[in-house]
Amino acid sequence: MNSYDFDDTIFRGNSFRRFFGYCLVRFPWLVVFLPVVAVAVVLRAVRILDKNTYLTWLGLFVALVPHTDKHVCNFWNKNMCRIKAWYLEQKRDDDVIVSASPDYLVAEACRRLGVACIATIVDPTNGRVDGVHCYGEQKVARFVAAYPDVVPVAYYSDSWSDQPMFDFCGKGYQVKGNKVTIVDALHR
Repeated sequence: MNSYDFDDTIFRGNSFRRFFGYCLVRFPWLVVFLPVVAVAVVLRAVRILDKNTYLTWLGLFVALVPHTDKHVCNFWNKNMCRIKAWYLEQKRDDDVIVSASPDYLVAEACRRLGVACIATIVDPTNGRVDGVHCYGEQKVARFVAAYPDVVPVAYYSDSWSDQPMFDFCGKGYQVKGNKVTIVDALHR
């Protein structure tokens, strides 16, 4: 079993930002949510908001999107082509995607890929996060909760914030664009 981050690792771009843009085009009234985004960005920059609260604020827009599940499916109809070719060539049925993005969004892509998904649990009717975001140490905790007796052979990510997953797995790979490089012990 291998494990992968999703955004900017096997998916070209950030699926959550792209979904917000997708929804903004279809529901112009979401423009009223942009001041919330601006305030959240400023409060995070001056460290008034912690990462979990910041990401929760950004995700609240989904409460204004009718029939979220339908729009998630339509979003993936247009965006599955952004799954990177290198991943599709090595994909295995026992792969597990571990992502900080909302589960209501990433789980549909994983279902289409035929792989397992561990992601931030978010209620798509109101945008509220159940617990904390699946980020950093939480990725390891959630993986262990889902697969208590399993350690992935390798973990692939674009971000050093996934250092805990690199340390947990047998091997780590840093992904930049389509370039995949092993993470050596000196960087772990």
